[in-house]
Amino acid sequence: MNPGTKQRQIKRLIMVPQDVLKIALQWGPGILILLVFAYGSLRLAHHWIDKSMELKREQLDGTFRVARDYVDSIVGAQKSQAEAVARLASSMEHRESFESYEHQEMLVALKAIHQNVQSLVSHGKRTEELDA
Repeated sequence: MNPGTKQRQIKRLIMVPQDVLKIALQWGPGILILLVFAYGSLRLAHHWIDKSMELKREQLDGTFRVARDYVDSIVGAQKSQAEAVARLASSMEHRESFESYEHQEMLVALKAIHQNVQSLVSHGKRTEELDA
């Protein structure tokens, strides 16, 4: 090896740390500020997304409550109609008529509908109690 090459290599080793030190001093604070800003932006975005998801969840819960109330009112109306038809059917059962076969079929069907509505109402109450 040539003594001149050795000196150049040593000079390069000495120059590299000075360049790195100079770059670190120039860019270091800016990079630190950028990292702090990026972290703050990520935290803000996370908070914003959480709040918007919470708002959407509350809107869906409200929609489901409205739908449940609507279904409950429909079921209540169906229940009262089924009870009225069942009372009518039971009052008609006691009458004696010659067309009673067709009449009895209709009464049996009406009673079946009444039982179906009753089972729906009781099932709806059970699921409502479980949700609460």
